[in-house]
Amino acid sequence: MSFWSTSTSEPRRNFKFILRVTDIPVWVVKNVNLPKISVKEGTHKFLNHTFYFPGTVEYNTVSFTIIDSISDDISARLLERFVGGGYQTPTDGNAAESTLITKGDSVESLGSIKIEHLGNGRDGHEGNSHISFSLQNAWIQDVEFSQALGYDSEDPSEIKVQLRYDFFSFDRGDAGEAPIGGFGTAR
Repeated sequence: MSFWSTSTSEPRRNFKFILRVTDIPVWVVKNVNLPKISVKEGTHKFLNHTFYFPGTVEYNTVSFTIIDSISDDISARLLERFVGGGYQTPTDGNAAESTLITKGDSVESLGSIKIEHLGNGRDGHEGNSHISFSLQNAWIQDVEFSQALGYDSEDPSEIKVQLRYDFFSFDRGDAGEAPIGGFGTAR
């Protein structure tokens, strides 16, 4: 049966998503990129031939853009997450020596990160049509505040955030289907 032959068939749409970041309201999120998996390669050369072998798996960074809401103090909330990872302005030698960014503190400070790609129905969850990616051990790698302020623009100020993570768990919704081998829920 072809996709277009029934009114109940619907593709996932790029505008139907929710990014859940601890302490950041979902309505300020403008966009997010989904995870990408890359397999590095090893090679072996023999005479005129090159043979390729799968190597280690790498995950790309995930970036999102949020609107800097004044009423929700988004800039401060984001910087608090960054400072929670161990960063402190080196105002003197003691401060510089005694504060180091650690992965554990950075992951704990940022909290959970979940990208929900909604599907069918009014709430996007009808018929097990939504999927989600939960980033495991995510931490803030880059924070970029609006780089250009100007009197000729009425656009809202944005903050771009880039996250590094170890891997993701993948959820196919509410149907109780078994996880895809290798992408189950992390413990």
